[in-house]
Amino acid sequence: MCLSVLRIKLTMPSAHFKVIHSSSPRKTYPLPPYSTVIGFLANIIGNTEKIQEMLHGTLALGILSQYGYLSKEYTWLRNLSYEQHTGRYVSANNRELQGIAEHPGGQSPVSIEVLNEVGIWLYIYHSDPGILTLLKQNYCLPEKWFNHLHLGRSEDWAVIESIDLIEMQRSNQAGGIKNTNQYFQWMPRPDFAFGISQYINERDYTELYNKIQGPATLVTSVYELTEAPLGSGKTGTIRSFRHIPARLTCSSIPFLDTFILPGLLTDREVGSSVYMGLINNQ
Repeated sequence: MCLSVLRIKLTMPSAHFKVIHSSSPRKTYPLPPYSTVIGFLANIIGNTEKIQEMLHGTLALGILSQYGYLSKEYTWLRNLSYEQHTGRYVSANNRELQGIAEHPGGQSPVSIEVLNEVGIWLYIYHSDPGILTLLKQNYCLPEKWFNHLHLGRSEDWAVIESIDLIEMQRSNQAGGIKNTNQYFQWMPRPDFAFGISQYINERDYTELYNKIQGPATLVTSVYELTEAPLGSGKTGTIRSFRHIPARLTCSSIPFLDTFILPGLLTDREVGSSVYMGLINNQ
């Protein structure tokens, strides 16, 4: 059984996909969260109405990632908060501390983990084939985009190496998944996995999810703008993200208890299984 998807191959000189609660160093995931990929696709579409159509249809994403090496950047985070400035320098007219002039508002040193020589494969399924056609048409039309193509930080430019409509096949043959352990992926929890029952056996996938190596995490997906308290009696608009429970894995496929490999959606050209997360399953 085959599944038609749009496959986008990207390369990036550098990337940072922030682990939400890390501060210094600011740690990075080895692949982008679903929310970052959704933003990337929305940027290519460049039309608010079409973006809503993408988000309200059946959307599923698979992400494969590799990188060459990890480095650290050392930089300063700065702000222009009046409250923080007066808290640090006492007076709004002063910005010297111990006789040294500093940045207005305040500044803090921070180190940031950075992935280098990054390769990413995106697999996009949508119930409306027109959305995939639009992405395929717009990727080389920068006048349609909201911004330059990037994943995560705006300075992390992404280059589309190829974009193709392909057929992913269900397979449990070793040759089709031999390279799975070379790619980082999110493996969605069974109730958030796309294709259960229709393309993948639910019992086999659940057993695999419980066996495979990799920490469980909550991966950000779509968000809603929500009013929330910000402290000191103030409120503001924040992004309230939905999350997809998933394992972060870069692992070979283990045998099931029946001593056979599970049948999974695979990209035979890449030689890897592809775990598809159902984005709007909430």
